[in-house]
Amino acid sequence: MSRLSTFLIAAAVGATLAAGCSSPTDENSTGSLNTTPVPAGDGTVARMALPRAPLGIAVSPEEFAYITQPDHGFSAGTLARVDLDARSVTASIAVGMVPSLVILNANGTLAYVSNQWSDNIGIIDVATNTQIDTIPTDGDPFALALSPDGGTLLVTTNVNRLFKFNLATKTVLGSIALPATSHHILMDPHGNYLYVATRDGGTVMEVDWRAMAVHRTFTFGGRPQDMVFAPDGRDLYVANELSNILHVIHVGLGTTSDIPLAGGGEGLAIGNGGKHIYVGLVFAGAVQVIERSSGETVRLIPVGGIPREIALDYSGRDVLVSNESGWVDFIEPSDSLVPPPPPPPPPPPPPPPPPPPDTGYTRVGLGDGALGVAVSGDIAYVTRPYANMVARLDLRTNSVTTSFPVGNLPCYIVFNSTGTRAYEANQFSDNVSVINVATNTQIATIPVTGDPLPVAISTDDKSLFVTTNANRLFKVDLTTNTVTGSLALPATSHHLLTHPNGTLLYVATRDGGSVLEVNRQSMTVVRTFTLGGTPQGMAMSADQNELYVANESSNTLQIIWLPNGGISAIPLAGAGEGLARDADGKLWVGLVFSGRVQVVNPATSTVVRTITVGGTPREVATDAARHHVLVANEAGWVDIIR
Repeated sequence: MSRLSTFLIAAAVGATLAAGCSSPTDENSTGSLNTTPVPAGDGTVARMALPRAPLGIAVSPEEFAYITQPDHGFSAGTLARVDLDARSVTASIAVGMVPSLVILNANGTLAYVSNQWSDNIGIIDVATNTQIDTIPTDGDPFALALSPDGGTLLVTTNVNRLFKFNLATKTVLGSIALPATSHHILMDPHGNYLYVATRDGGTVMEVDWRAMAVHRTFTFGGRPQDMVFAPDGRDLYVANELSNILHVIHVGLGTTSDIPLAGGGEGLAIGNGGKHIYVGLVFAGAVQVIERSSGETVRLIPVGGIPREIALDYSGRDVLVSNESGWVDFIEPSDSLVPPPPPPPPPPPPPPPPPPPDTGYTRVGLGDGALGVAVSGDIAYVTRPYANMVARLDLRTNSVTTSFPVGNLPCYIVFNSTGTRAYEANQFSDNVSVINVATNTQIATIPVTGDPLPVAISTDDKSLFVTTNANRLFKVDLTTNTVTGSLALPATSHHLLTHPNGTLLYVATRDGGSVLEVNRQSMTVVRTFTLGGTPQGMAMSADQNELYVANESSNTLQIIWLPNGGISAIPLAGAGEGLARDADGKLWVGLVFSGRVQVVNPATSTVVRTITVGGTPREVATDAARHHVLVANEAGWVDIIR
């Protein structure tokens, strides 16, 4: 699903930056390798500190590597040149914001880096280690590949398109729409087809890049990430981040098979002279080593942190693993250990026995999942994303009275102040439904640029606000259902909140680690609150002095003191996503990965209740009339908590 945090998820991660990244097309190539004998290794992984969240890797036969340092967008991006023998940085190159993936041309004279937040591709002169030019892109670029002759550059961006550029003129030669975000593309060894892993679409597309036409599509589900060809070019390996599988596409036959992984796979390379497959388990802090001939796992190396890109060393035996936590690991064929960690602190005293599970809720089944929820009077609307419908709940009887069709992949939903209209974002239809609440029907749609997710309505019911994966905030005039203004965002946003004062709007830039305070009348940014992590759901105190933000990555509920911008945090027992404030001022936070809901008293900065609901709790809404809280659960139900 297009950049929806944990609907995949997650995420977001982290976050990522647009949730999980991985290696560019040529970094796994077994092209011109140094044939000098390489020592077998001493069993211990060598580690080199490299700050600012290293990500993309491109290795040169000239015994150096370029490694991107995006720093999560907190500072200007850099590209480090690393001497692979000395394992030291020999140059630091200023590039654009959030440099993500990097590739080298065949003769090693130029490198290309995707500057994600600068919306361009940086061109690096290898001889001088400088960015000498840029190529503008439509949207935030990520994955890169070169044609065999080096004259054509293939790029994907977050507008869900694959673009083809003429490098001599820096002009677009063509593009094709993708069904979802792609973070990995790979040219086949013969240069005939480009393979595109649609991360949020669960597929790998085989594209005739010359004609810009899809030849075949392989459907896997989950979240396909990095790819690498076997040395003979017959098999294509695909790491899947959600299904914990390494897929094998037998290219000539068009068939597939699977190898199990011990966690979500992201980075991928073939090393040890083609004998071993190395898979980075991004959420498990480990690298899994698989015997290519048998498909058997031979080692699981605990590297810790967040392993991202994996690239083959110039020797053809070793691999490099970038780790977002601030280092690069150099793994030799016999390595199985990591540098010893510092001595652990003394163990804490044993915790008291856990209280019995909190079961103070009523469950209403929605078999195909639930995501967005909104309450008006005695009814609630709940989006059913996998059925392309909205369900109506009678809150007096806690029952579903009807469901009605809307667009493709309905997400978040909001009522107007009188409860006569509802507005719901259809992510894959690129529009917002206008719903007549009296008849439970979609009566109109509002087209927007990109895939919409959150919606918010002004206090006077005249304006609707929506963000999309084009990284823009759009303002819609509800008298004409037309877009009347927009504002560029630094990253994807999954949650919006209107201030009761009629002037301000708050935008949580999920992948940017910030909350923007926007003047919704002039569509300008008033203040930016930098929180880090992955800001998600928001709520405001009754006196309008405190803005509460659930942070999915830092496992905290953050509090912004609006009079002066001060920030504090309350620890949570997991990743917060949905958030609502009840009439008593308590905050209800859905912990999306741990199947729990926590209730926070902001006056005492303490968690006062934890409800185990299971599944994947998403959006949260309050039913003030009955003093209940509704939690939409992607696993197929709505919990009405007493």
